Amino acid sequence: MRPWGVLLVGLAACDRPTEPMKAVATTVAAPTAAPAPASPEDQAKALARDRCASCHGSAGKGDGPNAATLAAKPRDLSAKEWQKSVSDSQIHTVIVKGGAGVGKSILMPPNPDLESKPEVVDALVKLVRGYGG
Repeated sequence: MRPWGVLLVGLAACDRPTEPMKAVATTVAAPTAAPAPASPEDQAKALARDRCASCHGSAGKGDGPNAATLAAKPRDLSAKEWQKSVSDSQIHTVIVKGGAGVGKSILMPPNPDLESKPEVVDALVKLVRGYGG
């Protein structure tokens, strides 16, 4: 019912003082609490699934569904020799700045939205380290 319709119904009821007013039940939705923000670890898992796995694969082996179409093959993040050769800080930087930001392939996109979320990037670094076993 339109708001002016409620007014007309109310005025019509005023015309009949001998009739008792009927109570109208209304339902008001209780305010819902905002969902708790996901932990940095949960956010990192979602980002790895949504942004990284398409190229690096779900196990970080560089065999994601998009890998076959890329001129520069994605890094196998599970390779022991690579894991030993790179620092956590370097992984952190390439996650945020992308390949071009560290002199690597421009096909590795940057994630500038993560620059203000260092705890999520730290959790992503831990995920990358986990691919190495």
